[in-house]
Amino acid sequence: MLFSALPASFIALSVVMLAFWAFSLRRVGASSALPVGIASAVALLTGALASQGVFMDFDPLPRALPVFLLSIVAAILWGTRGKGRELTRLPMIWLIGFQSFRILVELAIHEAVAQGVAPPQMTWTGMNWDVLVGLSAIPVAALSARLPKWVLLVWNGLSLGLLANVVIVAALSMPTPFQQITPDNVWIGAFPYIWLPQVLVTTAALGHVLVFLKLLRPLPELASATPSIPAP
Repeated sequence: MLFSALPASFIALSVVMLAFWAFSLRRVGASSALPVGIASAVALLTGALASQGVFMDFDPLPRALPVFLLSIVAAILWGTRGKGRELTRLPMIWLIGFQSFRILVELAIHEAVAQGVAPPQMTWTGMNWDVLVGLSAIPVAALSARLPKWVLLVWNGLSLGLLANVVIVAALSMPTPFQQITPDNVWIGAFPYIWLPQVLVTTAALGHVLVFLKLLRPLPELASATPSIPAP
């Protein structure tokens, strides 16, 4: 992979995920303009600030920390209490299967490590095993209609745990007074890599929340996963 393709891959993945939520909202008959518009505007603003080096200051705490926390909290609140909960009407194969996007994310992170952009602990040869979620999402989604609820709950819980592990490793690798892991993890303060936690991690976390809601507090599901075709 050429170096120029590395940042482009993170930009493309972030754009695709925002488009995914817009399409999913339209699929359940909910308006996507406001939530996706706000998320896109915040991402553009954050990206512009990151391109100016605003988030490369990690002392005593990362300047980007409020952005990450607000993104996660806002997404979860929207998904549990707002119109975002309508997304639980999507078929389980949809809500689980989309998590396979993490395969591409992990490939991009691995390439970033290979090029010396990211520290080695951030990929699967280090302390990040999130690629297992992306790989397992495909068969679990395909079998989701046949698997017992407890199996889906366990898969979702373990997958969320692997995501939390990545976040913890990333946080403990930052050059702050709380650093426990080296080398330094500062690349996510730069553009476009800041969209890894802000857009991609938030997307993955929201997906897990929606699966839990669908399993434990279900709304009526859509009639079918694909539009019906009139008989000739």
